Amino acid sequence: MIEKTNNYCTIISKEYLIKGIALYDSISRYDDSFHLWICTMDKSSDDLMKRLNLPNTTVIHVSNIENSSLLEARKTRTTTEYCWTVKASFIKYIFKILKSIKSIIYLDADVYMFSQANLLFEQLKKNHVLLTSHNFSQRFHHLYKQKGRYNAGIIGFRNGQKGLELLDWWERKCIQWCYDQVTPSKFGDQKYLEFIGKRNTRVYIADSIASNAAMWNIAGSRIEYFEEKVYINREKLIFFHFSSFFILSEDEFDLWMWEQPKLDENVKEQIYLPYVRAIKNAIELIKTEGIDIRPFVLKGYNRESAGNYFRI
Repeated sequence: MIEKTNNYCTIISKEYLIKGIALYDSISRYDDSFHLWICTMDKSSDDLMKRLNLPNTTVIHVSNIENSSLLEARKTRTTTEYCWTVKASFIKYIFKILKSIKSIIYLDADVYMFSQANLLFEQLKKNHVLLTSHNFSQRFHHLYKQKGRYNAGIIGFRNGQKGLELLDWWERKCIQWCYDQVTPSKFGDQKYLEFIGKRNTRVYIADSIASNAAMWNIAGSRIEYFEEKVYINREKLIFFHFSSFFILSEDEFDLWMWEQPKLDENVKEQIYLPYVRAIKNAIELIKTEGIDIRPFVLKGYNRESAGNYFRI
């Protein structure tokens, strides 16, 4: 039964569909009992995900979630901004249609699981909200003022009165204002989390880099591999956030679009190459359905400017 599993959800547009399939693959590798709820933002993504009919998934087109407030907000927002806007509403929708779900963790489609997330779900048994810290390394410290302390790409809620109240508040804020712009108190759906973290008890802050690792926070960390697991600073890596990873073709990728911090060989071998293999497997899965992958691949990207170009 779904209510007895670890429930995850994600949002997929056609630009993130291949990454979303890779995310599903990683969850299915490391979680023995899970369900992944997928909100599709366009017809091509919805058609393909329903055609694939991946086990332990429920695919919901965004039109099932939308109300007049969301539709009005959509008029003034980019696809990315609207994905951020609809996030809280999507989580609420899942809780509404299956009230027996105890908790859920939202994951951006460009996140990949490297080990079980049971420790995070355990925290949601006794806390209303799960927040993950950015943990910006020194090079990115200036981003705290711009992006906020917490990353909205990995966030969890418990299905209870207080959790739903906080989810309602976040939803209202995102519908009012959710843009890819930086103000002193706002950035997308993300800086609102500062208020949740500061003003409420029983909000669990996952401060470990291993809960939400990314190129923006792993500089200087000790990365090791043993017993078929990746460890960061001796903690088992749970999620890696592959921000600024671009699929250029079925064989070409920009692993990290920036030249700094340097993507060293150890990080590339232990973290990025497993992800490339998962992306490649997702592409092959789509091709077995006789579907052209080009609509789901980045267009107009200058390979010459790629920070970490990689070709299979």
